[in-house]
Amino acid sequence: MKALSLTLVSLLLGASLVACGGKDKPAVCSSVDTLKSSVTDLKNIDITSSGAVSSLQTELTTVKNNFDAVKTDAKSQFSPQIQAVDSAYTVLVSTANTAKSSPSAANLAALAAAATTMLTDLQTLVSDVQATC
Repeated sequence: MKALSLTLVSLLLGASLVACGGKDKPAVCSSVDTLKSSVTDLKNIDITSSGAVSSLQTELTTVKNNFDAVKTDAKSQFSPQIQAVDSAYTVLVSTANTAKSSPSAANLAALAAAATTMLTDLQTLVSDVQATC
């Protein structure tokens, strides 16, 4: 169930992350493309596999770095969306740390819920950025 939730949210986000870009596009369009790639890697993690939480934490670092590039390129234009992703990321990392140290069903469910929130907030940011591409 938890793996299904994370997979479903990841698929929804992946479907919404269509590439933008081109020579005359803002830099944020390229940053979103890179973020899309890292989210694809994140969604390919089987949360039920051995070492999944560690893999998730590694991929979250990559997503965060790519999100930071979007944040830099977007400047203050998307401030509310960026703040929402920042908050969701903080909660997700904390939840992942808890699930790693104590991998119970409740902690894994909380991890899936936190991932859903972050991916939803990322989807909103990406959609809004794409409107400028």
